[in-house]
Amino acid sequence: MIIGLVLILLLVGCSSGDETEAPATIESVSQEITFDSVARLGPHHGVADITRIEMREGTAVRETTESIDVAWNSWTSFHFQRLVEGSPTFEVIAHDGQASSRDGRGPWRSDLDGEMARMDVYTKWNAWDEALGSFRDRITFEDAGETVVDGRPARRFKVGLAQLSEREQRRNNDRRLMPHRIEGEVLLDKATAVRLRASIEAIEKKIGLTRKTVLSIRRTGIGEAQAISTPQLPVSKPGDQLRRLPTRPTPQ
Repeated sequence: MIIGLVLILLLVGCSSGDETEAPATIESVSQEITFDSVARLGPHHGVADITRIEMREGTAVRETTESIDVAWNSWTSFHFQRLVEGSPTFEVIAHDGQASSRDGRGPWRSDLDGEMARMDVYTKWNAWDEALGSFRDRITFEDAGETVVDGRPARRFKVGLAQLSEREQRRNNDRRLMPHRIEGEVLLDKATAVRLRASIEAIEKKIGLTRKTVLSIRRTGIGEAQAISTPQLPVSKPGDQLRRLPTRPTPQ
């Protein structure tokens, strides 16, 4: 009896020890990348466009287009822009040991050590998550074969929408926007899982409202040095510097 129990425990221990997690696939890795992975491409130019169209009863009531443009050489040389309807709303440049940023077309402001500039790029580059955040856990990837983008081996995937379980369907609330359909394709760099190209159309719906999101991503000039120049900062007068100094309290 005891010997039999020991044998069972040994068998269970061996079988559980042999269980290993399936290796991560390139499309699953692509969902978790940060800009560190993008930086591994080396110099390149990346542009992402997000167009959102809201419709009521089939008629468009609102349309907006946002763009993210990054000319990249390294963490010490880059030009990041965010634009809405083609007009810049935020811009940051790091180059030649200097870093500067500005809102819209306003005056440039100096960043003493460039850390804020790098943080802006690190946290704001991901147009995929920004455009498709509500679809994130329901995007499916169908392998469509290998391809080459700018001389880099890549894999092509068609995207689709995973169906909800019966329980999730019962919990679905028609009063909030829910994923309805997503289609298109994405080309992933085989070495880094970075999205080199993407063309996606996603539909969300709720009672009385439909929102269509169109996402386009393209990275070009991979391995080619990007032309980046340091902006001309406004020259401040000595009097301006003095006015910014704290005033000494008046003795009472």
